[in-house]
Amino acid sequence: MRRGIAASSLGAFLVLALVLFPSVPSIGGPVDPSTLVVGQNTGILITLDPAVVFEVEGAVIVDQLYDKLVELELVDGKIRVVPEVAESWTLAPDGRTWTFKIRRGMKFPSGRAVDAEAVVYSLRRMLRLSRPSVYMFNELGLTKENAETAVKALDPYTVQLVVGQPFAPDLVLAILTFPATAVLDPGVVEQHIREGELAVDWLKDHSAGSGPYILMRWERNEVVDLVANATYWRGIPPVKRILIRDIPEPSAQRIALERGDIDVAWNLTPTMRQEIRAAKTPGLAIVRVPGHGMEYLGMNVKYAPLAKEQVREAIRYAIDYRAIQEGIMRGEGIPLQTFVPRGYLGYNPYMPFKQDLDKARKLLAEGGYPNGFEVELIHSAPHPYRGDIAVVIQNELAKIGVKVKIVSGAAATMLAKYREQGHQLVLWGWGVDYPDPDALAKPFADGTIRQLAWRNAWMDPKATDLTKKAMLERDPARRVAIYKELTELVAHKGPFAILFQITNNWVIRTYVKGFEEAAALGTFHFDYTKISKVRQ
Repeated sequence: MRRGIAASSLGAFLVLALVLFPSVPSIGGPVDPSTLVVGQNTGILITLDPAVVFEVEGAVIVDQLYDKLVELELVDGKIRVVPEVAESWTLAPDGRTWTFKIRRGMKFPSGRAVDAEAVVYSLRRMLRLSRPSVYMFNELGLTKENAETAVKALDPYTVQLVVGQPFAPDLVLAILTFPATAVLDPGVVEQHIREGELAVDWLKDHSAGSGPYILMRWERNEVVDLVANATYWRGIPPVKRILIRDIPEPSAQRIALERGDIDVAWNLTPTMRQEIRAAKTPGLAIVRVPGHGMEYLGMNVKYAPLAKEQVREAIRYAIDYRAIQEGIMRGEGIPLQTFVPRGYLGYNPYMPFKQDLDKARKLLAEGGYPNGFEVELIHSAPHPYRGDIAVVIQNELAKIGVKVKIVSGAAATMLAKYREQGHQLVLWGWGVDYPDPDALAKPFADGTIRQLAWRNAWMDPKATDLTKKAMLERDPARRVAIYKELTELVAHKGPFAILFQITNNWVIRTYVKGFEEAAALGTFHFDYTKISKVRQ
């Protein structure tokens, strides 16, 4: 078994662990108020190195192990960036030079101070590694080539960060909340560097942060074991241990939850949650929060019929959104028809489409296809709901003469076809990398980058121009106005029919308290420190 704490601090940590929980609880003991047991499919976990992790489930775990310069908070239903390691910051008149004042008194479990040196070391390491998440920092002009000059310690508790252009301040701060900016203990990392690989192998299943929890062990496809950090600057959390048990099958998670073997089921299906809700199953509660992503229908404009704006608009008017949201998603999809989700700066509640078959037929005729046409729709399978949504779309488009052939396959196969513009219609989802409208505008509106608009062969100069303009607009009100214009342009002219905003859903035992607050930001910032267990 590989331990998740540094050997140099192991002895001291074990003493603290004995104080925190004198008898180590078993995995199957959810009645223990000091331990939270979570049932989850952990098969997707690859690494818990914050500079490398790019999977949602891994990022949630990393969130418990590390602090970052800044963090997210939900304020009056809107996502806001708040201080964490940095207690304050200023932006110079040039719009490029950021100065962060580091909070004093924070320490790593090793006893070392969380200071400017640690912050600079961690940010430079992330840039040097250049793993997938670095793309968003590269877009800010931060690269492995300029890591030494763009990120500096001005004094022991002051960090300077110089970005490439005077970007919108909200955009810069949003990107700095990504797990890749986690602050690591340089002393611990340096002990485990092998042949210049910056301790990537060691940090896969060890932690070196100052967060509320420490990674005790990760037994792949079995359990992830987190224990409370006794030196955590905000105080020891109510739950002293988190055991994430690998339970791949939703049905097995449900059985374990109902039996009381686990406290939280992470991956139940919408149908299972609906059954639990309808049965009012004693001892169980469902928690639902807005998610950071959406489901959409993509229309490749390389396919002749879909090149016509009227045809794409006809498809949007032919879809039965209510049947999808209420019948298939069981109310778990939030109505959304623009590409910026609720809670974000620039969210546009514009909802122009509801099923209107007469209008759809008229638009088809205006586009030159009064008798409809044949088209192929691809999606990934197996999937909890895309297969059912595809059938609804197939049935409704048939009513206006559009004959849809559904083709499903492994996600990797379908995604490869989609990325090569080899589809006609595609049913897919998009998850947001950082909580700023720029993370949506680039894929959905800028056809010059190889993301969603490009995959659907759509390029609109005005949409591209508005995307780039919004990225540099420093006034929030003017930025919102740009996104209003852009989202409405894409809604009617673009190659998408946005179907709904996803939600994050969990089923918990009722003795688990504070879960709603912990999960308020979904998987962007899941805060286990807000959870407690109350004996019943």
